[in-house]
Amino acid sequence: MTLWRSVRFENCVFDRCSSSAYDCTTEQRAPAFADKMREDSSERLTIGNSVKVVPAANNNNGSPQQLNTAIDNSPTEQQRNNGCNGQQRQQDEAKKEDNPEIIIKVYKRRWLMLSLYIFYAAIVAGQWIEYSIISNIVQRYYDVGGFAVDCTSMIFMLFYEIFIFPVTFLSERIGLRWSLIAGSALCCLGSWIKIFSVTRDGFYMTLFGQSIIAVSLVIMLILPGRVAAKWFASDELATATSLGIFGPQLGVSLSFLLPPIIVKNHVEVDDIGPDLAYMFWWIAGASTVSLVLMAMFFEEEPKLPPNATIAIQKSSQSQNKEGFMKPMKRLFTNKSFLILCNSYGINVGIFNALSTLLNPLFLMHFKNGEEDAGRIGLMIVLTGMFGSVTFGVILDRTHKFKETTVAVYFLTLCGQIFFAVAMFLEIKWMVYTSSIFLGFFMSGYLALGYELAAEYTYPESEAHSAGMLNIANNIYGIVLILILEIVLEHYSDVPVHVIFCSALFVGLIMTLVTKDEQRRQDARKSANVYQGLPIEDTPQVVGVDNARLQRQQSREDSKV
Repeated sequence: MTLWRSVRFENCVFDRCSSSAYDCTTEQRAPAFADKMREDSSERLTIGNSVKVVPAANNNNGSPQQLNTAIDNSPTEQQRNNGCNGQQRQQDEAKKEDNPEIIIKVYKRRWLMLSLYIFYAAIVAGQWIEYSIISNIVQRYYDVGGFAVDCTSMIFMLFYEIFIFPVTFLSERIGLRWSLIAGSALCCLGSWIKIFSVTRDGFYMTLFGQSIIAVSLVIMLILPGRVAAKWFASDELATATSLGIFGPQLGVSLSFLLPPIIVKNHVEVDDIGPDLAYMFWWIAGASTVSLVLMAMFFEEEPKLPPNATIAIQKSSQSQNKEGFMKPMKRLFTNKSFLILCNSYGINVGIFNALSTLLNPLFLMHFKNGEEDAGRIGLMIVLTGMFGSVTFGVILDRTHKFKETTVAVYFLTLCGQIFFAVAMFLEIKWMVYTSSIFLGFFMSGYLALGYELAAEYTYPESEAHSAGMLNIANNIYGIVLILILEIVLEHYSDVPVHVIFCSALFVGLIMTLVTKDEQRRQDARKSANVYQGLPIEDTPQVVGVDNARLQRQQSREDSKV
């Protein structure tokens, strides 16, 4: 009995120097190779001019041995003796140059790399709202107004718009490892600076520390998809990206929870200082640990690429060195990606606006409900963390990108309507329930956006697409906050909820009309890879058609 694995055969040839050659271009014709190999066990099968497959022989117990796979880029000596001439050998060498072999392998330590990123992301994102959540206490201690306290969080949005392009450019030059080390170092520096801002006149020192951490946030936000692509297998990319998004969401949820517990609104204003110092020391210590761990253990990339898509991407980029502007021009001419930027920006922008305006919206219906408003915000973020991971797993198992996105967007709209109705009815338990439902889908949509961007823009860098997505949601968030604050001040909360629902409906229409493109998945399927893998620490062979990639890239450049 011979054991055969399911293999995708492309351009397969038996004994390519003989006159009777087989031609196989589809998986359905693979059984013909099995019959041929059974007739002559010494026959050689060449797959895509790169891989030979030897049938397994029976062992003493009659059970099959595992199929052996080897690499053979050139004709064998026997084939040369059977009639291979010099012209055939030259053609084989040319094919070898155009179709290099790349072995892919999945490493167990990928989970360590992802864990280090999550830890770093949680520390950075957690400092975004640590002042705003205790705004009244900070105003009393530093003797500043509410707008000044809001600046401690608004500076993150402002700095993202300023630094996204230079940070992305530098990140592409210095690599993933040094980008994360630089981000961790900036976070650590800013955290330690804030320790010296505990004095009553130290508010400007606080803003300085927050500014440095804001630059670190820019680095953090563009890298979750890149970490996943460089370390995880093709069927784990969405899950890994979702877990990467889990990091900043975890940090934000902890900021909703911990600062009100640590920093009390003491009667004596001077007693607030030690509470702030206690919180700052813990954050500085955690950021220092993150920096040390990142410098010691994080690696740029594994020795062998973990998936076919990154293997093809690396091979293509090695043949076509580009600057920063050409990829950005291609992104700005990618219609599907531009529509995604707007639909994603609307969804996440509404999430940011709702989080900012949640306190006044809630207090209009529930007096003295500051603590309840904070808990509702916490529930929205916590359920969104689980939503991100859930949708990532669904994408990895189904690869139904557009269907999943449309469903999540529609349920987000339903959740927003449910939340508005609960507010109008002034039923507190219904408000909590609707916030859980809304947060699961609205906040969970974050990971879907990154995955869709990677599919629409492949083989462009994930850092470029993620950066443009975040620019879009920051712009929409700022515009919505400025408009809705005026509406809320002069009218009531009814127009605010109407604008939320109307904007989500427009975003849903955009999602429906977007073309279902899966460039990354198509590239993975076009590679000659075993369909039943990856297996951890098991190498695989991928044949990369660089000539085809270069022709495709040339066509795209000509369009630009």
